Amino acid sequence: MPLLVVPEARLAIQLARVQVDAEVVGLAARTRIEMEFRNPNDRALEGELQFPLRPGQAVTGFALDIDGALRPAVPVEKAKGRQVFEEVTRTRVDPALLEAAGGNNYKLRVYPLPAGGTRRVVLEISETLMRSDRAGRRVLDYQLPLQFGQSVQRLDAAVRFPGADPAAVKAILGSERVAVQRGADGVPVVTLTRIGYTSGRILQVTVPAAASQSFVSTQTYRDATYFYAELPVALKSQPRPAPANLAIVWDASGSGAARDHARELAVLDGYFSALESVAVQLLLVRDVAEPVQRFQVTRGDWRTLREQLEKVVYDGATNMGAMAVPDGATQALLFTDGLGNFGGLAMPASGVPLHALSSSISADAVLLRHAAEASGGTLVDLLRVSAPDAVRELRTTRTRLAGLRANGATDLVSAGAYPENGRLVVAGRLTGPAAHVELEVEAPDGTRANHRFIVAGASVPEAAKIPLAAYRWATLKLAALEADRERNRSAIRRLGTRFGLLTAETSLIVLDAVADYARYEIEPPESLRPAYERLIAQKRDRNLNERATHLDRIAARFVSKQAWWDREFPKDEPPQPKPRPGTPAWGPGAGMAMPSAPAPMAMAPRPVPAPAPMPVPSVSARMAAPPTPTAVAAAGPASASIQLKKWLPDAPYARRLREARVEDMYAVYLDERPSYLSSTAFFLDAADILLERGQTALGLRVLSNLAEMNLENRQILRILAYRLTQAGQVKLALPVLQKVLVLSPDEPQSLRDLGLALAEDGQSQAAVNQLWEVVARPWNNRFPDIELIALGELNAINAGVAAAGQPALDTSAMDTRLLRNLPLDVRAVLSWDADNTDIDLWVIDPNGERAYYGRQVTYQGGRMSNDFTGGYGPEEFILRDAKPGTYTVKAEFYGHNQQIVAPATTLMLRLSTGFGTPAQKDENIILRLAGKKEEVTVGTFVVGVKVKP
Repeated sequence: MPLLVVPEARLAIQLARVQVDAEVVGLAARTRIEMEFRNPNDRALEGELQFPLRPGQAVTGFALDIDGALRPAVPVEKAKGRQVFEEVTRTRVDPALLEAAGGNNYKLRVYPLPAGGTRRVVLEISETLMRSDRAGRRVLDYQLPLQFGQSVQRLDAAVRFPGADPAAVKAILGSERVAVQRGADGVPVVTLTRIGYTSGRILQVTVPAAASQSFVSTQTYRDATYFYAELPVALKSQPRPAPANLAIVWDASGSGAARDHARELAVLDGYFSALESVAVQLLLVRDVAEPVQRFQVTRGDWRTLREQLEKVVYDGATNMGAMAVPDGATQALLFTDGLGNFGGLAMPASGVPLHALSSSISADAVLLRHAAEASGGTLVDLLRVSAPDAVRELRTTRTRLAGLRANGATDLVSAGAYPENGRLVVAGRLTGPAAHVELEVEAPDGTRANHRFIVAGASVPEAAKIPLAAYRWATLKLAALEADRERNRSAIRRLGTRFGLLTAETSLIVLDAVADYARYEIEPPESLRPAYERLIAQKRDRNLNERATHLDRIAARFVSKQAWWDREFPKDEPPQPKPRPGTPAWGPGAGMAMPSAPAPMAMAPRPVPAPAPMPVPSVSARMAAPPTPTAVAAAGPASASIQLKKWLPDAPYARRLREARVEDMYAVYLDERPSYLSSTAFFLDAADILLERGQTALGLRVLSNLAEMNLENRQILRILAYRLTQAGQVKLALPVLQKVLVLSPDEPQSLRDLGLALAEDGQSQAAVNQLWEVVARPWNNRFPDIELIALGELNAINAGVAAAGQPALDTSAMDTRLLRNLPLDVRAVLSWDADNTDIDLWVIDPNGERAYYGRQVTYQGGRMSNDFTGGYGPEEFILRDAKPGTYTVKAEFYGHNQQIVAPATTLMLRLSTGFGTPAQKDENIILRLAGKKEEVTVGTFVVGVKVKP
C-alpha cells in the first residue's frame, strides 16, 4: 500500500482514515483507495506518496480534496505536469501530481499538507486477477495489502463480486476469517472495519473460476467501441531441451540488492538438480558488464557458482544495454528488475531462449516479458510462483498465441503470448456492429489450430460498475507500446491522454483554480469546462506573437551587451571615494572586507542595481557595420591560468577513504556505504577520491549510484552528468542529459546542459541547435539572462568551428541580429542542483572590487549577469580585457523557498580563459554548500600581462 514520505515533518504525519472500495468482474478488478492524512506540525508541508504496483495493475485515476470536495485528476504530459506542479506550488495553492517513476514504481506529490489540518487523496487501480488451485478447485484470487507502515485510526474496506454466489466467496485477513454478506442489490460483498488498525496483513478473497467459460465484454467510450475477451484454450506442454551451455546474466547493480536472492538461489538449486550437468557462463552487470566467468556444473553440484553469486557486491547503476547474452550460450537466465538507468542503450535482443526471472517488488515487468517472449522464453515472477513451479516453467515449452486476426475489429492486443491459468486474454476496437476474431494457437510440437469467436452487443452484468472493456484494451495496448518506450513515446502519450491513464509519458494532475488549468492549457474536469473555454480563448489571443516579441527583447539586450564589450574600461587603480562618517572606504582590499547585506528571514526578490551607464549604439548602426573577423581576432586573450581550490570534504568517511591504501579503498567505501545510502554527497565524495587516486573503473561505478538513488530525479541526474563530464566521460553524460531534457523540457538548463555536452563531444551542429532553443524560446521570468549566456556559448562554438577551418554550421534558422562572437579573457559560470534556491556568484578582481548581483559592472569592466533567485542558475561573470593579477571566485548560499530541503546544495562552476578564441581553456569543479549564508572560495584566475599581436 502507499507510503507517505515527508522529509521535513518534525512530527510524523498521521493516517486518520482509509476507505477501500473494490469490485471484481471476470478476471478484472478495480480498487478505489481513499486516504485522509493529518499534519500535526505547525507548518505546511509537501508530501510524496510512494507505491509500487504488482504485474497486471494500472493506475486509472486519482482525486484530491479542494475546498472540501474531491476533484478528479486529468491527464497531462509528464514533463508538463511536473512543470505545472512546481510553478503552482510557488504560489502556495493546492496542486497534486501523480507520476510514473520507472518500472512499476509511482509517486504522488501533494501540496500542501496544511499545518494542523487534513488532506484527502483517492487512488483508483485496475488489475487482472490470477487463477490458482486451492483445495482442489480453481479460484480467482483478489488480494488487498493492508500494510501502511503506520497506524490507521479508522479502516473501512468493501469488496463486491457481481454475478458470484455469496456462499462460494471466501475471505481471510491473515488467519482471521471475514464474513461475506449480500448487499442491498444482492451482490456478494466482503466488508471490514477496524479502529486503530496496526496490522500489516493482506485481505485475501477467493471466488470460484470457471476455466471452461468464455468471458466477452464490449463498451463504447468516446465514440469508439472496444471489446475485451478471456478465452479458455487446451493447454499442452512438453519438456524443453536441456541447454548445453547456459548463460546467467546477473544484475549486480545497487538496486539488485533489493531482489529476493533466497528465491533466486532456490530456483537455481532446483534447476541445476534437474539438469544435472551443464556448462555455465556467468555475466555480472552493473554500470558496465564484467568479464564472463565460466563454471561447470556436474551432477547438480553448483557450489562454486553459488558461492560466487552469494558474495556478489551490489553497487553501481543498472546498464540494461550491457545485458547481452554471451556468445556460445544455447539458453539464458536473466536475473534483474529491468529498471535500466545508465548507458542510454536498450537491452540487446537475445538470439537464444531467454527466461527473465523477477524477484523484486519494484520491477519493469513489461520490458522483461517482452524481452523473454520475443526470444521464445518466458517471464517468471518469483513473487507469485513457488520455486518448484518456476523450475517446471524453465524446463517446459507450452501452448502459445502465434497470431491474432479479426474482421470487423482493429488494434488487436493480447496480454501475452502464453495463456494465464488456461486463458488467453485479448482485446480490440470494433469497426462495425460485430466482429469475427480468430486466434492462432501453437502447440509445443509446432502444430497450429485456429480458435474463433464473435463479438457483438454489451455483455457487462448490470450490477457491475466497472467500465471494463475500454480500459482493459487501453491497459493492454499500453503494455504493448511500453515494450519499446523510446520508439512509442508519442503513441503512449496519446493513449494516456485519451483514457486518463498514468504512463511513462503522462501524469495525472489536480489544480486548485480554473485559471491554473487555462494558464497551462490543461483540460479540466467537466465541471470547470465552461470557464476554462472562456479563459483559453483570451490567452491564445495574447500569445499569438509572443515568440517574435521575445526575440526582439533578446536582440535589444544583446545590443547592450555588445556595447559593454566594445567599451574600453580603465585598468588603473579605481579612485578612492570620500568616505562618509561610519562608512569604510572602497578601494584595494576594502572590497574583500565589505560585509554582505544581512539575509532576510524569508527569501525575497532583491533589488538589482542598474549597471554603470555606457554608450549603446543603435541597432541599425550595429547591423550596418558588423565587426570583421580580423577585428575580433585582434582582441586576443591575456596570458592566464586557472587555479582551483581543491574540494576536500571533511566528513569522517572522506578522511577514512583518503587515508586508506589504494587496494583497501573500495572495501572502506563498502563498509561506510550502508550509513549513507540516500546521500548524494557520499557517492560524489567517494567517487572523487577513487578517481583522484587512479581507480577510474571503481570511481565511475560508485558515481553511477546517483542514477539509482531516486528514479527520475532531474536534480540528481544533472549532478551525475556534470561529474561524468568533469571526469572526461562525456559520452556517458550525454544519455543522462537527454533523459533530463525529457523530464524537464520547460527548464532552459536542460537544453543548455545538453548543448554544452554535445559541443564537448564534437557534435557542434547539434550543440548550437540546442543552445538556439534556449535563446529563442520564451522562458519563465525566474530564469533571467540565460538566453544571453547560452547565446555567448552558441557564438563561441560557431567561431571555434570557423577558426578550425571546418565546414560552416547551419545558422539559417537563427536571427542574424544575434550572431556575433564576443571573445573574453576570463569567464566564470555557476550552476547548482536545487530548485527554488538562491546561490550568489562573487568575483573579486585585482582592485579588490567585488562583482556580484548588487554591482553588475565593475570599474575595470567585469560584468555580472542578473541575479538567479529561483533555482539552478546559471550566474555568469565575464571580462573582455582582464587587468593582470589574481581574480578570486566565490559562491554564497543565500536562501531557498523549498518545501523539501536537501542537506546540501551541489554546485558546478566552469572557469574559462580565452573564451570564444582558439586558445579557450575550461576547468570544471563540483562542490557543496550546506546552509544559508555559507560562503566558499572556489578558485582563482591568475592573469598575466597581455602580449599585443
